[in-house]
Amino acid sequence: MTIFLTAVRCKLTRALHTMTSKTTVMAQKRRYFKQLRIAQFRALIELSRGKGFAATAAALDLSTPSVWQQVRSLEQEFGVPLVNVIRQHVELTEQGKLLAELAQPVVAGFDSIIEQFTTLAGSIPLRLSIASPANILVNELPAPIRRYHEQFQDVELSLLDLSSNSARKLVEAGEVDLAVVGQIDSTLSKTLIADQVTTFPFMLVCPVDHAILAKKRITVKSLVRYPLVMSSQGTNTRTRLDAVFSKADVLDKRRIVFETSSKDLLLQYVAAGFGITIVPLSPRYNLRAGAPYGDVRQLEFRNLSKTFGVEEIVILRGRHRREPEHQRAFRQLVLSLSTA
Repeated sequence: MTIFLTAVRCKLTRALHTMTSKTTVMAQKRRYFKQLRIAQFRALIELSRGKGFAATAAALDLSTPSVWQQVRSLEQEFGVPLVNVIRQHVELTEQGKLLAELAQPVVAGFDSIIEQFTTLAGSIPLRLSIASPANILVNELPAPIRRYHEQFQDVELSLLDLSSNSARKLVEAGEVDLAVVGQIDSTLSKTLIADQVTTFPFMLVCPVDHAILAKKRITVKSLVRYPLVMSSQGTNTRTRLDAVFSKADVLDKRRIVFETSSKDLLLQYVAAGFGITIVPLSPRYNLRAGAPYGDVRQLEFRNLSKTFGVEEIVILRGRHRREPEHQRAFRQLVLSLSTA
């Protein structure tokens, strides 16, 4: 029985010790949030200059009860009365005068930090990094970039030519500020915010004299009868195309002759007679003459969005990162120009 009681006492002792430790930690946490603030010292210093509570509140742009609360918090913290109020007259006690004297250089030093930071921060150059695929950089962003550069000449712009998926990952990692990318799947990471810029319809691109153009209705099954120039595996475009071909049960019937992640190369190889392609294209896409693999002006474009859908172009930013004014300005400029 003695051994049993001893064991029970030990368990109770350990339990009480654990509870005491947790209580102490919780009290320390509560104290952290109630600890001294510069605003409390600032209120005491203003009162030490012969001002009443109402005048102090006006000087600090606070309410009178708020000033009372600041002083009472100091009295509770130090355990001594700091002010005497006799009718309408307010004066500091000897302890109050001492604390105000000690706090004066602390508050002045804090204010000087704000002033110095404001002055020095103005000399740090503003930067904005943007990642986007080449076709968007070439066709969608030149106008907003030029306009932005005219309005914000002090901002250092950094532009990265990356695939949509790679650009998205950089925004998630916080390595770039914004990404203007294409997305077909509407699922988006909870760490990102997306604003829609525009949409690109999926287009059939082929030579102007291609046999497929003679068909009244171009179907998925009719497309696989011809050599295909396709976007690389892993891209948004290829993912959508594979899904549509798979649903039509013709995935294994395709003859892919060339794969690339570059829309320029897709069109150039089609113009050179290698095959046909299905790709989402911007209405602003620049069909340049004199391309290395043929004249892209000799191409025909047919809208296949009823079959393959559209690619949504969005501008991405981090959800949990504060957006600086110069970054917000660029984002708004892209959105405004996209609807112009």
